[in-house]
Amino acid sequence: METALAGGSEHCAEYFETRVPINALTQIFLPEVALAVLVAIRAPFILKATISLGLLGSLLHTSLTATTDVTCNDYALGMGLASMFFNILLFVWILDPMEEFRYLRDNDPSPLPLFNSLCIIANNRLVGLNVQAPNITPPFKGTRTQFLRHRCGQALWSFVLADVTESYVHLCRHLYAPGLLPPTLGGFLLHSWNLLVFGVMTYAILKMCYEVKSLLAVGLGLSRPPDWPDLFGKFSDAYTVGRLWGRTWHQMLRRHFSYSGKLVVRALRIPRGTRLSLLVQVWTAFLLSALIHSFGDVMVGKRYIGRSVPFFLSNAAAVTFEQTLIALAKSIGIAGEESTRAMKLLGYAWVVLWVRLSAPMYVDWMFESGVVESPVLPFSPTRSLVVPWL
Repeated sequence: METALAGGSEHCAEYFETRVPINALTQIFLPEVALAVLVAIRAPFILKATISLGLLGSLLHTSLTATTDVTCNDYALGMGLASMFFNILLFVWILDPMEEFRYLRDNDPSPLPLFNSLCIIANNRLVGLNVQAPNITPPFKGTRTQFLRHRCGQALWSFVLADVTESYVHLCRHLYAPGLLPPTLGGFLLHSWNLLVFGVMTYAILKMCYEVKSLLAVGLGLSRPPDWPDLFGKFSDAYTVGRLWGRTWHQMLRRHFSYSGKLVVRALRIPRGTRLSLLVQVWTAFLLSALIHSFGDVMVGKRYIGRSVPFFLSNAAAVTFEQTLIALAKSIGIAGEESTRAMKLLGYAWVVLWVRLSAPMYVDWMFESGVVESPVLPFSPTRSLVVPWL
């Protein structure tokens, strides 16, 4: 009996580690179109829910069995599958976007239901809708030509920044090995520098990809310049961990966090607007973020399942800690509703310290698993021209 169980366990593990090349048409494109059709049609909920279960199962199967044969691409693909998975839950099980969403600039909210549903699904921050994510940077107000010129400059700068930082990370990746640097001040400072470069690299790559997509969309006439506000907010707003995640970092998953958090609050019958309601929504958001990133973990390899979770849950704990501290400070009159310059400086120091302490939970396993082994940029002037010259 034990032998049979052991054999079955080994067979299961072997099954989930035996991956086949991803079929982009059937495993990515068709589920996305199927979701758009489900969102657009006026079918009974039971029918839409039944079909959605098949789509959810298909996405889970893809994340467990498919591969691009490049680790960093597998992680990105896992994130894309996760986004699609939670889009299905949101747009089929939690709300009806064709009833509740509308573009503010349109007199007719749904002249083409299928086209509108495709736009809503692709519009991660719901820009221009009555439910747009909060704290997004103001839309571009110039002409189409001015936008294209401005965005070209942004994309070029993002490419340069991504190239320089990615070149450093790949040339010095041996310095990212956990426990390699000595426990001295020099080792601490070098490790801090390495983490900073990795963070800037991630920021620049995400920003560049977004800017290239906006150039294509606006250049081809598929959307307008106001539909593409900057991906990231101002770093000057990040004087708490909560504001770092809620204002400065990209809000591409915000719609999932917002509706899921409100759903949990209603389910637990917690009064809206209370501190408990806020904290429950914070924990729901970070737990959901951990689950979404876990799809990337799974696609990298079954032994990495859940490696992203501690980082995101620790940030939920950090936000809870600072919210409690801020409430205590206000109750004894140390801090008012508006933060003073001294309080903001203290807040910036706290955010920098927290990011330095928490980042290794995420960065270390990225190097351990080989996610950053292959460069993202197809061409690197720094590695091709500058490094050989140096």
